[in-house]
Amino acid sequence: MRINHNISAQLANVSLKKTDNRLTASLERLSTGYKINKAADDSAGLAISNKMRTQIRALDQAGRNSADGDSVIQTAEGGLIELTSILQRVRELSVEAANDTYTLDDREAIQKEVDQMLSEIDRISTTTEFNGKGLLDGSSARTVMSNSIAVNPLNASMEVLRGTYEITVDTIAESAELIYDFTGVESVYINGNEIYLPANAEEARATLVAACDAMNLDVTGDLAALKLTSKATGSAQRIVINDDPPVYGKDATITLGGGDPGFDPIDEYSYFASGGLVKVVGNDGFELQLDVLGAKAGDTSTVRVEDAGYMELQIGANEHQTLNVDFAEVNCVCLGLRDSKGINLVNACSEHGATTMISVLDDAIETVSAARSALGAYQNRLESTQSSLAVSSENLTDAMSRIMDTDMAEAMTEYTQLSVLSQAATSMLTQANNRPQQIMSLLQG
Repeated sequence: MRINHNISAQLANVSLKKTDNRLTASLERLSTGYKINKAADDSAGLAISNKMRTQIRALDQAGRNSADGDSVIQTAEGGLIELTSILQRVRELSVEAANDTYTLDDREAIQKEVDQMLSEIDRISTTTEFNGKGLLDGSSARTVMSNSIAVNPLNASMEVLRGTYEITVDTIAESAELIYDFTGVESVYINGNEIYLPANAEEARATLVAACDAMNLDVTGDLAALKLTSKATGSAQRIVINDDPPVYGKDATITLGGGDPGFDPIDEYSYFASGGLVKVVGNDGFELQLDVLGAKAGDTSTVRVEDAGYMELQIGANEHQTLNVDFAEVNCVCLGLRDSKGINLVNACSEHGATTMISVLDDAIETVSAARSALGAYQNRLESTQSSLAVSSENLTDAMSRIMDTDMAEAMTEYTQLSVLSQAATSMLTQANNRPQQIMSLLQG
């Protein structure tokens, strides 16, 4: 028996310390609910769980991004819905004006409402925005540039390859023009509208100017050789006096040449023109809309199409997991209702104008409907994206939970065991500390 070193007490103390450390760790896991509270608990598990946590937070944010994108699309579609209503109203007015029971004054009243409706289309296109970002004014559409002010690119579909395209203007858009001698004429039919002329030459000219202005015609010259010119250009513009052969304007024609994409456009593209507005349509959704009203015959320019300008939504947790949403510019110019100078391409003040207007509005409604359809496809995709992100986040959270979270039943069982061991070790340490007292009995012997 020795008194300098109480080995039994030291052994009991070491055991008590080990049990106490394990008990502390168990208490920490129970109180925090986490199985890994510091790197020493499980360094590999901590690294994996941190990656998972980062991914989960990114997935949750991507879900919120998708929801924001959905809101943007709903805002844009709201504007397009109103545009559709306006176009349908204008078409209704066109059908009304095409009825030959109306006089020029009646049709002029209809045209005044049409003008206001067209102005409202431009206003909606300009003011429809989300968080200060325009949606229908072209600021969220694919970037298309030209090296010439005479050729103004309006829209390029997402299927147009990035690169340069050569545009050659073969013929320019022209107005309908007609010269007529109105001297001594008491009444005349212009574009189907009967106009009564005063005997006084100046008053007769003033009457003609007022009537022609309502029909979107400019008047120059004197009464003996009065020149009538349609304010707008294109084959839809017509001037006919009495039963004389009608005179029509002309649409611009262009040729699309090859560029960086390295394609041969011959016989592969169709051209549709209305005055100076030209649309080039090809396979696989290729669509390029240009305004060449200010160009001259023979002008050649280069149009550059970029993979930029459209709205890029971050809908994934990692880089390059994006959705590109292209909001096409939708205004009276792009819809073929006005030219780039703001002159109406549609006029209800004649039977022919109103009838032509119906066809133009059908195309405009189809364009807006196609834009709505594209937005609807984006919206459906975003809804699927949100569901997918939610499922991914849920599964990753479950996986991280198995690594990080404490199994409370198991931890409580361990805590109970360690608590009993701690009490036992404390009791045994007390007994071990009392053993040297026995030596005193020997010494006192």
